[in-house]
Order: sequence, then C-alpha cells, then structure tokens
Amino acid sequence: MTVQVQARASEVPDRGVPGAKAGKTPGVRETPPPGPGELPQTPQEIEGPFFRLGAPNRSNLLEPGDEPEIILSGRVLNEKGTPIAGALVNFWSSNSHGDYDMVGYRYTGYVVTDEAGRYEVTSIIPGCYQPRNAKHFHVKVQAISRPITTQLFIEGEPGNTDDEYYNPDLLVPCTIDENGVKHGTFDFVIKQFTEEENVTAETLAARV
Repeated sequence: MTVQVQARASEVPDRGVPGAKAGKTPGVRETPPPGPGELPQTPQEIEGPFFRLGAPNRSNLLEPGDEPEIILSGRVLNEKGTPIAGALVNFWSSNSHGDYDMVGYRYTGYVVTDEAGRYEVTSIIPGCYQPRNAKHFHVKVQAISRPITTQLFIEGEPGNTDDEYYNPDLLVPCTIDENGVKHGTFDFVIKQFTEEENVTAETLAARV
C-alpha cells in the first residue's frame, strides 16, 4: 500500500462555502463540535438512494476498460487523533455518465485500514447526475463506532460549490502525477463508543 503524505485543508486556497442543504437533511446526525484537545469529526451527510449491502472487499474499483483517474488515500482516526486499525471504509459512486449500478457492484467496494489506520482506493472520477452538480464519492466508515456516512468532493472538479450538499470540510485536496492521475488525501475522524453508551466490555476494550 502506497499512501502519500496527508494534504491539509489549508493547502486549498479557496474551499468555498457550504451548500444550502449541507448537513441539514432530516435524519442525518449532526456532527458535534470537538471537545478540548479533540479533532473535528468528519461531517455526516446523506446516504442517497443507491447504497447496496454486500460490497466486495477491494481497493481497486476500476472496471474492465477503465484507466485510473484518482487514487484516494488517508487514515481513519479517533477524535483524539489516534489511528484506528481494522476500520471498514466503504466507497460507492456512479460511473463516468452519472449512473449507479443497482444490480452488481461496479464502482463499489470496501477496504480495511492497516495497522497505521491507513486506507487507499483507486477509481475513476465519477460522473455528475441531476439534481446534483458535483462529482462525489459516497463513503461509510465504522470502527467500534456507529457507522458514519458522508460524501467526498474532489478538488479541481467543476460544480463543487454549485452543489446543494457541498461541504468545504469534505473537499479532498489533490495533486496530479505525470500520468494525469489525481492523488487525493483525506483523513476520516470518527468518535468511538464511550462508557456511557450501551455496549459490551469487549467492545470498550477494543477501542483505541
């Protein structure tokens, strides 16, 4: 696994402002502010109508005939900044025309973070579809925690700030290599179960 150094939000000079519906969908859990010494948690967003159970375990989401267009990598951390090994990170997106596969699992797959909490997936850049204006990846993350559902937006792609669900905190900073492939880095920050929540002693012992 080859993971590039984490790009920081400050490296993107103009991230724009949130869309009118970002984080405001009924039923989507509001992300609490960080406590003292904590990292801000990854904002949660709509799942959309196209999530399917049963995704394959694979880091290469390319289909026959595809060329790699983006490599997404980063870490899964808890709110204290500790990397989480064994976290599940599930990606799904549309094809280049903006269509989702509701029969198979094209452009869908999950990976498990390594001992340093790192993940990496290779894919195409998804197409856009109505009524959305931005190309995006849907993601679910879970690691001794509630599943966190969010979306990632790609730096440099058109339509980001026109999208009603755009959140500048979910914009993935990217570099471009000599082959024209984008390399985007994003760290997911999730809060793990606490003593006050209804979990087993084994669950609490498995936290990092």
